[in-house]
Amino acid sequence: MTPKKILLMAHDVTLAHLGRPLQLAEGLIADGHDVTLAASAESSRFLKNFPARVHTLAPTGKARFIDNRAKGRPVFDFDTLKRFTEEDEALLAALRPDLVIGDFRITLSISARRQQVPYATITNAYWSPAFTPHFVVPNLPMVPILGVGLSQAIFDLVRPLAFAVHAHPMNRLRRHCGLASLGHDLRRIYTDADLALFSDVPEIYGLPPDSDPGGMFLGPIDWSPDLPLPPWWGEIDKTRPVIYVTLGSSGANELLVPVLEGLRQIDAQVIVSTAGAPLPPADSRLFCADYLPGGAAAELADLVICNGGSPTAYQALVRGAPVLGIPGNLDQYLNMHYLEKAGLGMVMRGTQLSATVVTAAAGRLLGEVGFREAACAFAQRASRYQPRARLRQALERLLPGP
Repeated sequence: MTPKKILLMAHDVTLAHLGRPLQLAEGLIADGHDVTLAASAESSRFLKNFPARVHTLAPTGKARFIDNRAKGRPVFDFDTLKRFTEEDEALLAALRPDLVIGDFRITLSISARRQQVPYATITNAYWSPAFTPHFVVPNLPMVPILGVGLSQAIFDLVRPLAFAVHAHPMNRLRRHCGLASLGHDLRRIYTDADLALFSDVPEIYGLPPDSDPGGMFLGPIDWSPDLPLPPWWGEIDKTRPVIYVTLGSSGANELLVPVLEGLRQIDAQVIVSTAGAPLPPADSRLFCADYLPGGAAAELADLVICNGGSPTAYQALVRGAPVLGIPGNLDQYLNMHYLEKAGLGMVMRGTQLSATVVTAAAGRLLGEVGFREAACAFAQRASRYQPRARLRQALERLLPGP
């Protein structure tokens, strides 16, 4: 393919939405394409060695996003989306790329069409309307008050209405910009593009290899920040069990206390990445850092404990380590729904977390060989999916011609 001018836009409200486009960008650069990566200033520490142009986007409003999501409100309001769209269009008009690839930059479904630029979105297949997953009630404010059972019953009744409420700001903006509404299903808002690029594998969804349910499966996009190893790295005893704990960059660090209390009851070494939160006191079996190269940590691990989000969960599974997920939001519950169903890990609800529960779950995942065998089998399947190679196929599909 003739080299193309490609813009990747990372709506980096969490680190995952930076890591996936950054990993794909490096492959595109290696293939000779003219690449620009757009991200907010919050991601600058991870882009110091990026070998192409970087464009700094306006702040994403991460704190407000996390608060809205925790309280069940639409994560973006009309005015915020309108500002994102105006920023998108100005950048697209200035660069005139042949293709724009976004990660959770949902306004590109408006701005790219208005600027007549082909658009692909990086997402996960569990957001595709082609699937009918079990929508587990996330950790909304009503859950601690009403309990999981009653909250789930209420959530099942109101979810279609809730999806419509969450889709409303984007549909209002589409009408404002002269485009048709995408309807009441929030999943269409999150996946609308000329091509959806799924960062997972069809086998997780019970589909045969190379399936195409409204998008292209790239396979897990495995990215870790380019960071030096901490001074204590050489002290880890690789002959003993290792548990890697990382609860992500979107909150829930208050869960770290019961997690670590539970793991102290297990004869294992624990590696912790706090994603910028304060570090817990270290000891002879507990090794801590604010950020770690996650791939290297997962490579050492016999078990990974995370928020259940797809990037870290797959980072563990492609290295043959099962996952103990502690989801908070719907995205994480959707991902863990499929992983638990496939025998690749277990789910714990943060609102019911205790040291005793952590000890039992981690002990089971380490002790029952079936979890490790399932993770190793998944790693073999996932190795057949090479995201960079599949992205080349996606470019041919999106940009036909020489």
